[in-house]
Amino acid sequence: MSNILSQIGASVKTKVDGVQANVDAEATARAEAIAAEASARGTADTTLQSNIDAEATTARAAEAANATAISTEESARIAADSTLTTNLNTEISDRQTAVSDEAAARAAADTTLQGNIDTEAAAREAADATLTTNLNTEITDRQAAVAGEATTRAAADTTLQGNIDTEQAARIAADNTLTTNLNQEITDRQTAVSSEATLRANADAALETSKASLSGAAFTGDVSGTNLTLSGNLTVQGTTTSLETVNSQVKDSLMLLNDGAAGSSNNANDLGLIMERGSADGGNVAMVFDEGLDKFAFYKTSAAATSTDISGDDSSAELVDIKVSDVFIGDDNLGSLAEFVAALG
Repeated sequence: MSNILSQIGASVKTKVDGVQANVDAEATARAEAIAAEASARGTADTTLQSNIDAEATTARAAEAANATAISTEESARIAADSTLTTNLNTEISDRQTAVSDEAAARAAADTTLQGNIDTEAAAREAADATLTTNLNTEITDRQAAVAGEATTRAAADTTLQGNIDTEQAARIAADNTLTTNLNQEITDRQTAVSSEATLRANADAALETSKASLSGAAFTGDVSGTNLTLSGNLTVQGTTTSLETVNSQVKDSLMLLNDGAAGSSNNANDLGLIMERGSADGGNVAMVFDEGLDKFAFYKTSAAATSTDISGDDSSAELVDIKVSDVFIGDDNLGSLAEFVAALG
């Protein structure tokens, strides 16, 4: 096997190894990118969950603060109502005691001042009537004030409860919005991850489809490299095989030219070697079996490797001299030139 075949084999192997290395590197890069993306998305999900937990904690703290404020306001209003009722009862009791004491004093005065009792009684009755009227008016005014305060406080409680309900509804709406946004974020991230996985799978499938098979690669374009070593046979089915090596080594002890010339039409071709010498001194030389002469012949010719009949294709082809040490015809030795000259003498 020649060096060029070794070089071509090594070049193809190097090319295939490079393609495989690129495939492995691409697979590793893709695996690392997927792992990095999964890590980043895990971190983002953790941060989002932490933000949700913080928002929930803040909301619960606000609701607890509102509940505490409501409870404090309710306790303050109950205490105020209790104080107002106590003061009202004390006022009524004090006035009733004063009335009773006044009646006793007036009874004693009436006994002492019997002579003036009718006039005093009339005056006192008038005064009592006025006092009773004033007392009733005071009681009515205070009851009205208590009722008005109770109404005001009830309205304030209703307003406060309305504010609490509004705040609670707003909180619920905010929580619902947050939950919706969170679910949408999760859905979007899952969709993005699924799309990324699909793209990577398609890319891997395309790469798997396009890469060369190590067990039997088929190339439709040019292949170049440094060295090629084949452990099997090499079949070249093109029109021309060009070897541009400086030195060619052929291990075959016998070489077959014009392979497949089983038909008589192919046997008309000359068989042999054409050696290019350049443009000077008559062009190329050929060592062939000339089918037209049915003999081996050595030519100086302008014919090239595309020629099939050197003497027919090149009318200027010349037979050239052959220099040998000795010549045999069959088993007979023609002898050397010196022997021939001596024989003539």
